[in-house]
Amino acid sequence: MCHFELSKESFNIAYLIDFDQYFATEMEELREYEGEGLLEISPQWISVTPKGRMLIRNICMVFDKYLRTRTEHARYSKVI
Repeated sequence: MCHFELSKESFNIAYLIDFDQYFATEMEELREYEGEGLLEISPQWISVTPKGRMLIRNICMVFDKYLRTRTEHARYSKVI
């Protein structure tokens, strides 16, 4: 995501997973961002649009399992 795009295929090869299946929950959340014009999702790529670049941190947080498990604790770093 450093270059505002992610190749699903590269994850499939590197980690021997099916990206869409492994990250099914995250993909559902990303569809909301896509609906707002912040992302473009294709079968091979997830690309952040120019409109979404200012919110890249929020977009990447979707994949942060640590944040998902800390629902009961305070979060010290907040975004807007």
